[in-house]
Amino acid sequence: MKVLILKLGLFWGICLTIITFILMNYGGNVDYFYEKFTSPKAKSMIIGDSRSFQGIQPHIMNQYFESKGFDVPVLNYSFTIAQAIIGPLYNESIFKKLDTATKNGIFVISITPEMLTTHDNFNDEEGEFREAGQPPHNMNFVSINPNYEYLIKNISLFHFKAVFRQKSKVHKNGWLEETNLPTDKAVYEEWKDNQISLFLRDVEKYKISRVRMQSLSNLIQKLKHHGNVFLIRMPIGNDFLGYERKYFPNFENLVDSIAKVNSIKYYDFNTYEKKYNTYDGHHIDKFSGKEFTTTLCDSIFSSL
Repeated sequence: MKVLILKLGLFWGICLTIITFILMNYGGNVDYFYEKFTSPKAKSMIIGDSRSFQGIQPHIMNQYFESKGFDVPVLNYSFTIAQAIIGPLYNESIFKKLDTATKNGIFVISITPEMLTTHDNFNDEEGEFREAGQPPHNMNFVSINPNYEYLIKNISLFHFKAVFRQKSKVHKNGWLEETNLPTDKAVYEEWKDNQISLFLRDVEKYKISRVRMQSLSNLIQKLKHHGNVFLIRMPIGNDFLGYERKYFPNFENLVDSIAKVNSIKYYDFNTYEKKYNTYDGHHIDKFSGKEFTTTLCDSIFSSL
């Protein structure tokens, strides 16, 4: 029995060592969110869904603002639309991750129509949120490296084969660098059509949520105690933008009114003359992302 226990202990010890090695060296390749829960608490943050997750690069913001007296570094605490829905759950996680000693941070909230919606099958008014049970909402410890809580609770999200493919990587600053870009126009059109199909599949089941709008205002007001808050709408392709305007015709006015009520700046970059390349109609590629992040920094600084 003692020999069996020793062998089992050795086996599990070896497994834990291997897993720890992968997490420490390839965590950003095998899971899209893991690295966000291993970094120190954040002084400045990017909040949003997959558009800002890929489109706003914290290292550009750090270079821009570090000599100007702001609290950096910036952490990209964006997720995908399945998780990054504005509401009490996302707000709670943001303040778990925030260094509350911060007084002069930069907080960019990238907003999309879906982030403010409720679904037919969920009642936001009664606390039924479709994002519950997913990261970051299921995490108690958001700044531990290695983070075994994340592994245990979210192991189904890990793709260990990605260690060998390495077509995408989430950096320590939370930015998702996507290197698997379309090789020609036909591939681009196929990817764009797929993204539009995903959007259209359930869009009629969504409606703007009073609870989520109030949560956005609550988030803005709390973050203002720690620095400067900016509400933005990421630039996207015209086709995708047309569908969003069709199904959420009042969205722009709603967001603009929230910004005014809370006395913050709102930038809708789809109204700007400058256009940025996407690789699927609504995610800026990493090359345009660098240019866009600089434009974003210029807009922020010019308003301060």
